Amino acid sequence: MTESSAATGAPRRHPTAGFRIFEGQATIVMPDGSYIHVLNEIGSRVWDLLNGQRMESDIVDLICEEFEITRDVAEKDVREFLAALEANRMLG
Repeated sequence: MTESSAATGAPRRHPTAGFRIFEGQATIVMPDGSYIHVLNEIGSRVWDLLNGQRMESDIVDLICEEFEITRDVAEKDVREFLAALEANRMLG
C-alpha cells in the first residue's frame, strides 16, 4: 500500500484505477495498462469496499456477513486479494 493508505490502515483503490462491475464481476484497469479481472463476486465486493475509510478488519466483517463465510476464510481471501492488488500497484 502507499504511505497514505498504509498509514491509516484503511486500504483504498488507486485514484487512477478504472473499473467496471458487470454481473458481479469487476474488471480493473490501470493507466499503465495493467489489469486484474476479478472472477468472483466476493473479490468484486472487496474492491467496491476499498474507499480508504474501512479497515481491513471492517471489510472482513462485511464479507462474512454478506456472503456467510467463516472469518478464517474471509481473512485469508481478503488478505490475498489485497496482496495481489498491492503487487499490481492498484492500491493508493
